[in-house]
Amino acid sequence: DLDSVLNWLRSGKPEVGEDSPAGDFKKIDGMLPSKKGQSPEDRARDIEGALDWMRENDISPDDEDFPDKFNKMGSIPISRRSPEDRQKDLDDVLAWIRGGKPTDEDLTDKFKKIDTMLPAKKGQTPEERAKEIEGAMDWMRSHGVKPSEDDDVPGFQTVGSIPVSTRSPEDRKKDLDNVLNWLRSGKPTDDD
Repeated sequence: DLDSVLNWLRSGKPEVGEDSPAGDFKKIDGMLPSKKGQSPEDRARDIEGALDWMRENDISPDDEDFPDKFNKMGSIPISRRSPEDRQKDLDDVLAWIRGGKPTDEDLTDKFKKIDTMLPAKKGQTPEERAKEIEGAMDWMRSHGVKPSEDDDVPGFQTVGSIPVSTRSPEDRKKDLDNVLNWLRSGKPTDDD
């Protein structure tokens, strides 16, 4: 389907009969929202993905209750910072803690504000405290809260048990590289 959709897009989306596959392409193309800077290949993948989903769910573009347009859904808050950026933040916070929490830099205002908001834990190491502060900074960025604001900061919610990796970004990257190498080498069955 991908090649057919791509050819249809590249040929200028020619008008075709409703019963041809290109008729389905046209209907779905009209429903899917366009993305800024989207290449024809990406658009073809979106259309093909919608077709695949419809087939798996036994839905046809010819159904009477088929929508004219899809509604956009809200975004899911995720961290926009790379693991490397988050590691740099963690290193900066740790250096700030180990340096006696000086107040002579702009960054330290953020660190100090968050440090005073978070309760200290008994027996907490500087590394654990730095991870907590960095995690709070990441949460605040994801929720559009700036720690340097003088306004009241919304309270942190206690969340039930969520599986969280305690592995470092380097360990996770190493695992990812190992999995990719395993997949690229044809999924050998030896147990290492």
